[in-house]
Amino acid sequence: MPIPTTASCATASGGGKAQVSTPTLLLTLKDRYEEAWLGSAAVADLDADGKAEIISARGGVVVVWKSDGSLAWRYATAQGRIWSSPVVADFVGDRKLEIAVAARDRIFLLDASGQVLPGFPAIWQDELRSLAGGDVDGDGKLDLITSVARSGPTDVVQAFRSDGTKVAGFPPNQTGTSGCAVDNKCYLAGCYDQNLAVGDLDGDSKLDLVAPHDNAYASFHKGSGVAFDANTQFKPKKTPGVRYLHDLAEAQRGYATDEATALQAHFTNTAPAIVDLDDDGKNDVVMLGSVQNAAQSNRLLGVGLWAIHSDASRLAGWETPFHAPQYLSGLWDLGNTNIVAATNQVSVADLTAQSPGKELVFAGFDGTIHAVSAQNKALWSFRYTSDPNVLTGGVAIGDLSGDGIPEVVFASYSTDADKSALYIVDAGGNLQHKLALPRRGAMPVPTLADVNGDGTVEIVVSLKDAIDKVESVLVYTVPGSAQNCLPWPTGRADLLRSGVAKNTK
Repeated sequence: MPIPTTASCATASGGGKAQVSTPTLLLTLKDRYEEAWLGSAAVADLDADGKAEIISARGGVVVVWKSDGSLAWRYATAQGRIWSSPVVADFVGDRKLEIAVAARDRIFLLDASGQVLPGFPAIWQDELRSLAGGDVDGDGKLDLITSVARSGPTDVVQAFRSDGTKVAGFPPNQTGTSGCAVDNKCYLAGCYDQNLAVGDLDGDSKLDLVAPHDNAYASFHKGSGVAFDANTQFKPKKTPGVRYLHDLAEAQRGYATDEATALQAHFTNTAPAIVDLDDDGKNDVVMLGSVQNAAQSNRLLGVGLWAIHSDASRLAGWETPFHAPQYLSGLWDLGNTNIVAATNQVSVADLTAQSPGKELVFAGFDGTIHAVSAQNKALWSFRYTSDPNVLTGGVAIGDLSGDGIPEVVFASYSTDADKSALYIVDAGGNLQHKLALPRRGAMPVPTLADVNGDGTVEIVVSLKDAIDKVESVLVYTVPGSAQNCLPWPTGRADLLRSGVAKNTK
């Protein structure tokens, strides 16, 4: 597809250019031997000295470097791996930044110098693979929300205040808050990979939760813990009971006529997004799931992209999900090598002014990055691999040339050495740059931010493997870039890891 020529967001001073300059290595950040999981790095001025720090989760350790590449501090949780991205925000209301991470069954909240704050670690279940920040109880302070890979008897989501105490109404089913006991049709399963988004779905200024499960169902909860009511077209009373069969009539009645041929979603590794996709003033939910037949005897049917309202009804034009049916790899972990399955996550941005609304960008199971319009139409696809041992964790989106037209940035990873790369693809799906990454590449989504304070954008890549005291994280600078347009600059959209698209109501 030709690159768009009309800016879809603000341009940099001077108007920029179409071609992105070749990224150059700015910093090699060094620590110990710990490998990264799915956590994107964060860039923030932790100590308020006017200079940014780079924060990364590696193994079970939080590592912070200064903008010159020197080590500031590290905190070892002693609990095991940190699966998802560090959350960085002012949680205690003192106008200072804190860092939150989830390691196995515990959430740690650290101050800017790496000290654990009172009330933490907060403990729930093993393994907590999602962590996000947001004010769900409306008290004016950020809370920490998590989801668990192995569901307990009744719940997959939990929320803690910034003092480590549980938010009222959580966990929602165990406390009876959700309302799922009304018809006993809330079908829960584990949330295995960043299966959480936190945003306002009902317009009450209190943030709500979206948590797809390891099945064909997804939980939508108000900030109070109450599960959203399902639209009356469905038989279950609550959204966690709505089965995501591709055929709408079958989903409405809750079962397929022929389960061997009917298609349904499976949300094992689904990292959802929240966005007002249809421009009606209300936020919607977008979810990318694997596709299987309803009998679950054939699971290699690609991925499906869903756009739905908070009552589980489908947006106009999205009565049937977008289906990318080809399968190469990604449904399962690749061998016994700490190389995990693909994250089914969608990133959201206005890539092109020629297509109304925002675009949805994601990696399929076909070695391909797809861009889909708000109207459920394929815009372009970019094939980055034909190798079943190569995957990507998802994409960041930001303008790297200053022309107001964003680029798509992602890294690949592999079981095999020296097969991975950092990619920059333009808004028309055309390759601009491909830079080889060492060893097994990088599983996290790259982070786009100004690391050194010179106004340009850097790309922070947290490598899967480290060389002890030599190389853990690579920081590339992009000459001629600016911070004019970074709509989805890191894993899960922002440093709260909310999954909420920018400029969303």
